[in-house]
Amino acid sequence: MQKSLRMECIDIFRGLTIALMIMVSNPGNPSNIPQQLKHAPWNGVTVADLVFPFFIFIMGVVVPISTRNRLEKGTSRGAIIGHILSRSSLIFLLGLLLNGFPFFDLTVIRIPGVLQRIAVVYLVSALIYILLRSVFKKETLQINVQLLTSALLLILYYLLLKYVHVPGYERGVMDLQGNLVQYIDLKYLEGHLYTPNWDPEGILSTIPALSSGLIGVVAGMILQRPYRRLIRLSFLIGSGLLLLFSAELSNAFFPYNKNLWSSSFVLLTSGLGILLLAFLYLVTDILKRDRFLIPFKVIGASAIFIYFTSGLMGRSLWLIPIYDSISGKTMSFRIWFTERLISPWAHGLDSLYFSLSYVIFYMVILGFLHHRKIYIRL
Repeated sequence: MQKSLRMECIDIFRGLTIALMIMVSNPGNPSNIPQQLKHAPWNGVTVADLVFPFFIFIMGVVVPISTRNRLEKGTSRGAIIGHILSRSSLIFLLGLLLNGFPFFDLTVIRIPGVLQRIAVVYLVSALIYILLRSVFKKETLQINVQLLTSALLLILYYLLLKYVHVPGYERGVMDLQGNLVQYIDLKYLEGHLYTPNWDPEGILSTIPALSSGLIGVVAGMILQRPYRRLIRLSFLIGSGLLLLFSAELSNAFFPYNKNLWSSSFVLLTSGLGILLLAFLYLVTDILKRDRFLIPFKVIGASAIFIYFTSGLMGRSLWLIPIYDSISGKTMSFRIWFTERLISPWAHGLDSLYFSLSYVIFYMVILGFLHHRKIYIRL
């Protein structure tokens, strides 16, 4: 049963997320990107903004399922904790490797990052789950404590940004300049951020990201509760709708904002994530109608590997300079490929078609490996 859950709705959810990530991160023509595949400049949410929180959410979903599977196989808690520590360390190091590639200048290397945040959230949420299993025997109590912890993290984060004074600014600044998240990152990581004065995966904003992971853990626990499948589905749908309602209320005083990973953003993306998971659970586990989703299952089984390799390609292959004899200009391979092979027939959708072709490329490669029962999990 648990294997089915992991291999179907969870891997498909991850596959849909990683496919969208590839599309967002690899536009063929940067000047012609569809609006929904761009991140919101500050407040607001686009489809592109759902990618990262969905990835963290589904990572949380896997935690109770994989942990229970190992415990049922006789693996000790100590060995499971050791696995969690080694895996989170590996993911963090891969993030640093990706940030440093290809020059590895340690004086300016970006320390935060997507994989680094995934590693930290995975480590903490998994350890919290194991701790609660050891302390509380009743799973309903474990779920309630995790929900309470998640809520307290969101409240704490809001209070910190609202009331802690940043030198040179008034309290409660939620703009790019003068917010507490920026202040802490510049104080401790200056010179090692995404831009000279900002990082969307900084230190303080990892607190609400942990809440995203814990909500995912609770969703995973619901999936393996000893209920009828339709009751599990009802719990997921009800939880998702409640989170969306809470998100809309909190948006009034702490607007949706991916850069800050605002509390309302956590509630919104977690609610949408649970509803998407519920839909996939209905399709794959209840109705058994998942054949058309198999390509996403294939890439979802190797999500971290795809993120890492696509990042390396984005920093190397796509940047190879190509001399274009038609225009007489030198351009990157990605731009040349798009303008010469896609733009002439794409009717303004060249960037989108390039991204889609990149997704299909990975589906073909991973599909070939899937056919031979080869999976690259990190």
